[in-house]
Amino acid sequence: MQTPASAARSLHSPGPSGEASRAGFYDVSSDWRQAIGWVIGALLLRTLLSVLVPLLPDETYYWEWSRRLAAGYFDHPPGIAGLIAIGTALAGPTVAGVRAGPALAALLTHLAAVACAWHLAGRGLAGARAARRAAQLVALLPIATLGLVLATPDALLFAAAMIALLAVERALAAPLRSRASLAWWTAAGIGLGLAFVAKYTAVLLPMGLVIACVVHPVLRRRFAEPGPWVASAVALLLFAPVVFWNAANDWVSFRFQLGHGFTPSARGNPLSRELEMIGGQAGLASPILFVLMAMVVWLALRDGWRARNAAAATDALTDPVIRRFALAVIALAPLVFFAISAWRRSVEANWPAMIYPGAMMLLATSDRPWALGAWWRRGLWFAAVLLAVVTLQAWRPVLPLVPRKDPIARAHGWTTLARAVDSVRAAAFPDTGVRTWVAADRYQDASELAFHLVGQPVAFALNLGGRTNQYDVWPNAWQRIRPDDGLVAVFDADAKGDSLATLVGGWFDHRQQGPTVSLQRNGGEITTRRIWVYRTARVVPREHPAPLAP
Repeated sequence: MQTPASAARSLHSPGPSGEASRAGFYDVSSDWRQAIGWVIGALLLRTLLSVLVPLLPDETYYWEWSRRLAAGYFDHPPGIAGLIAIGTALAGPTVAGVRAGPALAALLTHLAAVACAWHLAGRGLAGARAARRAAQLVALLPIATLGLVLATPDALLFAAAMIALLAVERALAAPLRSRASLAWWTAAGIGLGLAFVAKYTAVLLPMGLVIACVVHPVLRRRFAEPGPWVASAVALLLFAPVVFWNAANDWVSFRFQLGHGFTPSARGNPLSRELEMIGGQAGLASPILFVLMAMVVWLALRDGWRARNAAAATDALTDPVIRRFALAVIALAPLVFFAISAWRRSVEANWPAMIYPGAMMLLATSDRPWALGAWWRRGLWFAAVLLAVVTLQAWRPVLPLVPRKDPIARAHGWTTLARAVDSVRAAAFPDTGVRTWVAADRYQDASELAFHLVGQPVAFALNLGGRTNQYDVWPNAWQRIRPDDGLVAVFDADAKGDSLATLVGGWFDHRQQGPTVSLQRNGGEITTRRIWVYRTARVVPREHPAPLAP
């Protein structure tokens, strides 16, 4: 007589495709060749995109972090700074260097996903097919391919989360209190710790796992072994320096992220924000694949819950149906969390990214006909078309977007601005005896200037017209500019920018309006900036002036 768990397993354990069964054989080597091909193809596509798209302002901002390594930063934990530091150590302070570390993290994400799907599907014939499908998902899912091109915290977050998910799946597949279980739980702790160091939202991963273990009687037995507690200790140990940094800096990063995520938003209403969040996820995953992932998550929850009272408790403990239930809860927890958050404020599309590691694994290993047949192929083709359009847009504008509204355009025009600033500095301060500084009001402008100016000098972000950021944590203009110093600063070329420039002019004996620079992409204007020259510092304030109202 079958137990509910074994019956569910026999129904949903992946096996050879219908075509393979009818033919009487299944070419495992073909699946593995395809999996390797997808991994290599995705690596080449990410490399191409990284060449086509200059560094975005957030990337140069994180590059600035890597020049001043610390255990924490205003916006995020230090993971991305360390990753960029590794890349620039290998390839220098160049575009390739900044993105080299995230490229390695993306490759690790892909390999860990393939390994996790192979194990979850039971290896063998089904495992080879699942490995190939996982490789396809990571290669074509927009959030995986496009999100892993850029030097942002998501690159390390995805890699660490996928490694942690692989280790958790293996730990749950190992016998209770076994050496293998303890080893895999320890590996999961390392993965979770690295995810915590990448981005604070990584806390949603263990939260989902804890919920799964609390509500499911079979998984609850895992609390009786040392593995989960060892994993928690390892993860917290890796995260401890971030906590100490925050404690030494008035908890600035924790306070910012809590306020950023939960401060009520005036934009839209709760229903429109919820729909916007779901629409953003459908865009990041492509609509068809998003629906397929939602369906397999639901089925994994249902089947796992039905198997909760399995009679053969020892057999059920490592049952794949139970493991799939755990992955489904891990995938669902971030969605529920940000659905609650969206009731109060708008949720940026990439915030619930922790949905996807578990959801991708469930879809890759599903044997449901609709997850293997026409809808799967349509989902892959639709995602491939989206990638092709984005790749073309990165190379040449093909979509009818105004440059100011084109997200890719934000990476363009900075070399033009940097050349103009270099030229103004050389003309205004030919006397090398005068110490001159460079500043901009926005942190985006300051970091792009620091990266593109000759010699990559220190650049200040004055933050007179915008939000507080990491530049306010570092020694800024108020601490560094001394009497008789000079300054070249960049502001928006509008009335507000001119008023900020006039405010700064009060700190110097002389101010002079310089050229206005148009930042363009392929002849289309993105925005404009105005350069100002200040000579002979006199009354620079020794603390940050209050930001002007927008």
